[in-house]
Amino acid sequence: MTVSMPCRGCEATALEPFLDLGEMPLAGGFLKDDDVIAEERRYPLTIHVCHACGLVQIVDVVDPEILFQDYSFSSSTIEALVRHFDAYAAWLVERFAPRTVVEVGCNDGVLLKPLVRGGVRACGVDVSRNITDLARAWGLDVVTGYFTPEVADEIRARLGAVDVVTGSNTFAHNAHPAIILAAARRLLAPAGHLCLEVMYAGDLLEYSQWDTLYHEHLTFYSLGTLARLLGRHGFHVIHAERLPMHGGSLRVVATLRDGQPPSQQLSEIVRYEERTRLNHPETWHAFGRTITRKIDVVRETLGRLSRTSRLWGYGAAGKATLWVNACAMTYLEAMVDASPLRAGRLMPGTHTPIVLPERLKDNPPDYVFVTAWNYADGIREKEAWFRGIWVTPLPELRMV
Repeated sequence: MTVSMPCRGCEATALEPFLDLGEMPLAGGFLKDDDVIAEERRYPLTIHVCHACGLVQIVDVVDPEILFQDYSFSSSTIEALVRHFDAYAAWLVERFAPRTVVEVGCNDGVLLKPLVRGGVRACGVDVSRNITDLARAWGLDVVTGYFTPEVADEIRARLGAVDVVTGSNTFAHNAHPAIILAAARRLLAPAGHLCLEVMYAGDLLEYSQWDTLYHEHLTFYSLGTLARLLGRHGFHVIHAERLPMHGGSLRVVATLRDGQPPSQQLSEIVRYEERTRLNHPETWHAFGRTITRKIDVVRETLGRLSRTSRLWGYGAAGKATLWVNACAMTYLEAMVDASPLRAGRLMPGTHTPIVLPERLKDNPPDYVFVTAWNYADGIREKEAWFRGIWVTPLPELRMV
């Protein structure tokens, strides 16, 4: 079945589904208490690939006002992300020596803080009011709203043309990337740079990371599909590198000036994508078949364990929502998470209570299913006292 709607990257109308997860609750739709269970909604979650350019995308778009207004992801509560953004701030300063940086999707200011400490005038834009309130409480310059050309003009009136516009794990959340790119063009100085960090389709494929395919993450870019989109809007990609963030991301640098030679790392990624046929639709149809089998294995294995053993989960992130719902894990006694924005709430769909890490010691289960499997090593180190069995679902189901 082909969906007749434009591709987000190239505007072709040849989108075809390769993985249908049915109807799912929102990945970040943590419930405040039992009283709101009746109001919980589920939305279609079907993943498509464009037959013209190979872009992986979700076409059933949930209203961002529903997705982001009471947002429960605070980046500064995750040590690995704090380290990442400290390093990213240093990278930006060393590479571009910017006087001014604007970050799109700044969350609670986790990147803005080290930039400001380094003497950079930094401004953030984010649609989530509760999260931007946190950033402002730390004295950061933050605009609550969407990054549109009009907002870019308002920022430019205050800061002038800026040296860097950046966005980390936010660009792909937007159903209309042309609006963000138009705003970036309006705001950037002629010699400025657009730096984007996006979850990478190469890692999605290589490590079977289907659990990042949820309603917020509308698009999974490869270098090829992202460069094609940027080129349509006047940007020239000059550098790309792979990162471990979020289980595997891609950092891309683009400029409005043509003629700069591509970096060696960019050329290596181009060759990798050609070798793996990353931008070929057939690759993604095979991926869909593989993922269906992996979900079935986890559902059946943990379902059997739950008949004789006690199980908890660890990591109430979007990945957790997908796993517990796709595998019907209503048997989990609790989900551990360190974020005060989540602890005390209920998991979407299964309504498992979310508790702070210290609760794990009160009554340790037999098994802990690490839904935040990309942080599994850090979690096991933090909870070294635990003598039960750790379960991680990807890249393959493992018990340690």
